[in-house]
Amino acid sequence: MKRGIWAGMSGSPVYAEDGSLIGAVSYGLSWSPSDYAGITPAAEMYRVRDYGGAMSRTVGVPAAMARTMRADGASTAQTDQGFRRLRMPIAVSGGLSNKRIDKTAERYDRPAKRLIAGPGARLAEEPTELVPGGNLAGSLSYGDMSLTGTGTATALCDDGVLAFGHPFLWSGDSTLSMHGAKALYIETDQFFGSYKISNPTGPVGQITQDRLAAILGIPGMTPPTTSITSRVTATNGNERDGTTKVTQQDWTDYISALHMLVNQDRVLDRIGKGSAKLGLTVDLKTARGDNLRFSRSDVFANRWDISIATVDDVWWNLYRILNNKFAKVEITDVNVTSNLEDAFHALRVAKVQRRVAGRWITLNRDNTVRVRAGSTLVLRTRLLPRGESVDSPRWVRTDVQVPNRPRRSGTLSVTGGASIHTGTGGADSLEEMLRMMRRAPHNNDVVASLRVRTGDGPVLRKARGTVASHTTGWKYFDIRVIR
Repeated sequence: MKRGIWAGMSGSPVYAEDGSLIGAVSYGLSWSPSDYAGITPAAEMYRVRDYGGAMSRTVGVPAAMARTMRADGASTAQTDQGFRRLRMPIAVSGGLSNKRIDKTAERYDRPAKRLIAGPGARLAEEPTELVPGGNLAGSLSYGDMSLTGTGTATALCDDGVLAFGHPFLWSGDSTLSMHGAKALYIETDQFFGSYKISNPTGPVGQITQDRLAAILGIPGMTPPTTSITSRVTATNGNERDGTTKVTQQDWTDYISALHMLVNQDRVLDRIGKGSAKLGLTVDLKTARGDNLRFSRSDVFANRWDISIATVDDVWWNLYRILNNKFAKVEITDVNVTSNLEDAFHALRVAKVQRRVAGRWITLNRDNTVRVRAGSTLVLRTRLLPRGESVDSPRWVRTDVQVPNRPRRSGTLSVTGGASIHTGTGGADSLEEMLRMMRRAPHNNDVVASLRVRTGDGPVLRKARGTVASHTTGWKYFDIRVIR
């Protein structure tokens, strides 16, 4: 691109002939490409230092200016729509493709249109100096997985650096890290507006204000971070340790998932079927100052994308912790270990048998299972290989205690895996919720659940058996409790 307005120019200073700052380039015409720029006045940007500033998302084009612009080649549609804020994409480093980024953004409810594939290299360690008109980046994370938006520094003041001329996340108070950046090239986009691709350098401070008129960063200030560490190994002989620092707390679940996806993709070195063993440890602090820890391990198998299957679990556990209804929490550390295997280890529930008078009898969905009150219902479940699994058939035993409630009806379900057992609806505190998450059935568990209906509500009894492989499927039977 030889000329024009693009994302990344946001914050470019515009000076009067006497050297005074007029404002910052921050708006372009609604359709791209465009040679015309709108400016956020310097006075509005300076007000951000006092937590002020209020600029519009779009700005109308005065009639006289519109006539001049149309004479120079701008379309009527462009001038009628007016100026809009320059696009501020969030570049995702680490080597993920745009297709993979779009897929995770859709799965994890993140703004896919703002997320783009950035440089494959990790963020440079050495910081670079910030100067007016130079590159400035705000980062939600840095390390193996950096999510950054790059614009331009407008003014260096005694109390901070003003940049962009519009918001980044529009969070108000901010904890993002501030970086210099080295521009690589301009990515031309005729539909949504071209944007700058750059490599952020080492952190030089903290962005403390993210307002409508500008962002404000304080050089030398260290933002609070959440540390994500990982150890990924695979049966192909590859292994990797990873580290990412998260500066935007409410993105910890998503960034942790991306961090693991990047490192697992590198170690497995392909996208496809496989199996995995994963361990997750989360340290968190409540607003009251209580320090808590959540740990859980599980196994996974997937025929299409084993890396995505495992990071789903990382995201889901962190999402529930961050969005719990009991207490505001800050996640301080996330540690994940993962062992990946090319072989597909997966089982499915095929049939269920009960032990009666020394014989195993296969249960039939069409026949009510009659069980004696207060007795033990002795069960075994036949598990068969699923799809292209390399596993062999096997039995798993579960013995369920029958409630002492004769002349009652109910149900017996035998399920494989954790898919329908992940609820925490009965929790009455954060600690109880974490305990329920920790103790919930795993993907390699087979759970027999006996539910008996009574006048005081259902009585539930469970038993659990465990195998080595990811197990799915279920069987369901009606039961009748007799004397």
